[in-house]
Amino acid sequence: MEITLNSNNNNYLINLENSTILFGQNSIFKTNFINDLIDGLNNKKKNILINGNKFESKDYNIICIDEENDFTNEFKFTKTNTLKQLIYKDIINKINGDKLINYTNEIFDVIDEKVNNLLDRKINKNTDNNISFEIEIPDINSIIDKFTNIYIDNILINSNEITKSTKRKLLYQLYFLDIKNNTDKTNIVIINNFDAYLNSNEIISLLNTIDKLSNDNCHFILTSSSNIFEYISLDKFSVYKITDKLLSLNKINEAIKIYLLKKEYNNNIDFNKYYIENEKLILKEDINKIKDSILNNYPHLLSKILNSTSIKVVLIKPKNITSEYIICENKDMQLLFSEICNQFID
Repeated sequence: MEITLNSNNNNYLINLENSTILFGQNSIFKTNFINDLIDGLNNKKKNILINGNKFESKDYNIICIDEENDFTNEFKFTKTNTLKQLIYKDIINKINGDKLINYTNEIFDVIDEKVNNLLDRKINKNTDNNISFEIEIPDINSIIDKFTNIYIDNILINSNEITKSTKRKLLYQLYFLDIKNNTDKTNIVIINNFDAYLNSNEIISLLNTIDKLSNDNCHFILTSSSNIFEYISLDKFSVYKITDKLLSLNKINEAIKIYLLKKEYNNNIDFNKYYIENEKLILKEDINKIKDSILNNYPHLLSKILNSTSIKVVLIKPKNITSEYIICENKDMQLLFSEICNQFID
């Protein structure tokens, strides 16, 4: 499955055959890109094609999880939150809500009358102010919310004792439960800064969970600004870098091709002309061999490149560190990674 997104008057293609992760530092472009994607999938904008065809929102279940999703709100039984929808949606559809609300308010009207009579006798005769007491239950959600407390390991859910990582993991479990229950539509799950508050082991565990959930009926789009590329299985994720444009990890192929040509280049002619005349001599097998070596042996260096806007390719650690850098073992490796940086960093 492919999504074509029109954002900022440009079309961007996202391959969802696997799940997708977008790397890159947080920026205005990245924020606008994600917002345009979410708005399109939620039918607020007509800027999305699926496999080249018009996007029909009725065929999809869209789940958007942001770094700032409020944990307490999602777990309390408020009107539209996830937990309430999971548990009470079917029940509420089967009961007479108006009858229940009217009956509940009749009970509280009696309490109101008793309390207000007491206030009139005990307080109002000694004050110039009119004091009144009223209990009002406007809907079923109010009943559920007023009389439900949720505890995690015997700690009230809004307690500061519950760590951000625990809250984050529980939120994912909650949303993913909804995914498992939804089988009649294709799920597209967007998680912005999915690794926020999680340590390395928690990130790896989450990625494994996402992999188990991913199939033809469920696609994930993740974003991250952390150096976690080495945890990504490339047979399970399509990888992009997002800066002021969207760059597929496959651009590394072009970098390798230029690297191989520059190794043979002798400066007698313009390199662009040399490239045009000789690029077809570079075998795909040679490119793939070098690419596999980079992906298997230097994923930590690619992590830095995918999340950097400025990077130095050096042979030894700089004395004065003014930007991100990667250290290469020799000049040949330095040339290779310089070309990779040229493709991914303006």
